Amino acid sequence: MLTASQQILKQRIIMNVQRIFSIAGGWLMGLWLAAAGPANAQTRLSLNDAIALGLANRYDARANTIDVSLAENTVQQRRNDWIPDLNLSGNLRYNTQLQKTVLPAGAFGNTEPQTVAFGTRNNTALSLDLTQPLYRPDLKTDRQIAANTVALEKEKLSQRQTNLKVQIAEAYLNVLLRELQQTTARAEADRYQTYLTIAEGNYKLGTLLESDYLSTRLDYQNANVSARKAEQNYQLALINLRYQLNLPDTTAVELTDKLDPATLTRELPTADGFVQRTEIRQLQLQQTENNLRTQRVLDGLKPNLSVYGNYSTQFQDNSFNYGNSNAWTNFNYVGLKVNVPLSAQFKKRSDLQTYKLRTQQTALNLQQTQADIAYEVQRTRTELANASQNLQTTQASLDLSKQVYQTRQNKYRLGSVLYSAVLDTEKSLQTAEQNYLEAAYAYLVARLNYEKAIGRY
Repeated sequence: MLTASQQILKQRIIMNVQRIFSIAGGWLMGLWLAAAGPANAQTRLSLNDAIALGLANRYDARANTIDVSLAENTVQQRRNDWIPDLNLSGNLRYNTQLQKTVLPAGAFGNTEPQTVAFGTRNNTALSLDLTQPLYRPDLKTDRQIAANTVALEKEKLSQRQTNLKVQIAEAYLNVLLRELQQTTARAEADRYQTYLTIAEGNYKLGTLLESDYLSTRLDYQNANVSARKAEQNYQLALINLRYQLNLPDTTAVELTDKLDPATLTRELPTADGFVQRTEIRQLQLQQTENNLRTQRVLDGLKPNLSVYGNYSTQFQDNSFNYGNSNAWTNFNYVGLKVNVPLSAQFKKRSDLQTYKLRTQQTALNLQQTQADIAYEVQRTRTELANASQNLQTTQASLDLSKQVYQTRQNKYRLGSVLYSAVLDTEKSLQTAEQNYLEAAYAYLVARLNYEKAIGRY
């Protein structure tokens, strides 16, 4: 038997153990919910959100920005070319055998030639050298070339981002199309199920032939197959979108934009921006670089002027007693250096001819690119106008198909028309719906291409 105090102690121990298990269980449950929460969370994306997310996530998009950073770093390097070249050097030389000089006979009152060794065993020197360019016209041109390269790399980055934006937008629109096709296919399967239910009732009542009943069952099965294929195409479109956005395969994506043809705007954006397309700006910057490269060659034919100076201290002794101040001597000097290229006048002629030809080539490419872009704008504008007209036509056909379908379905319920007549109407409705969706998708793609052509992306 336990005493009263022992029983109280036992109860407290049990309560503490239960509290520990309760806290631990809640902690583990929290970890499980934290781990399971992101897997069930959905990423809601509009088209603009998807484009921004893709540019932020894609490795190639981030790698492309490094080209601009590299070009900007080159600008800083060219600025550093004007910084004085300052060097500190040290030289410790120990002469194991001193060089000897022959003194001819009679030079210093000697009757015979003699060899004399001059110098010390230890010869240590510390030097500080400075060189500062005063006149270097090529350095200024180098900085201009580097700055022009930065602008050119930014334009190239803009073009790459435009291409990525179009890829992401096409993947996004494709998901919307496949989603609507999936919804339409499922609705068709539901309608065929309704036909099958009506057919089963009529078949049991003996008012429907067995062949018509079996035909209804077959159509229902085919509709389910089509719905399953539409679901598969939708999942493939989602996989492609996640790939374009560089998202994990487990990410659940919900698109907030909808492919609703009724809300599509048919107003054409103005086309005044295509003259500043990045392709044109790149060629203009390339032409500027050709001119700067030509100037760089001409700068190489001009004289260069620089100032230089030196301060040195030298230790000369037969020992390594660097504390001997009498063995240390100092010397220094300053000077001007002029470099006048002579043979470069002849060697650089071919370089000048090279950049002259490149200038002509770039000018021709610029004219061709302007013509190509003008044609692209005209073509995409025509395609957009055709897509808009097709959308209106398919919408009218869909409205008419719905009216015919509703009339035939009501008559079929009453038994006044055969299933074959309803089936023909159903197929016409399916075709009208598919044409309508494809026309809406084609309109969005055509508008996307037109906006890209006029420089909106």
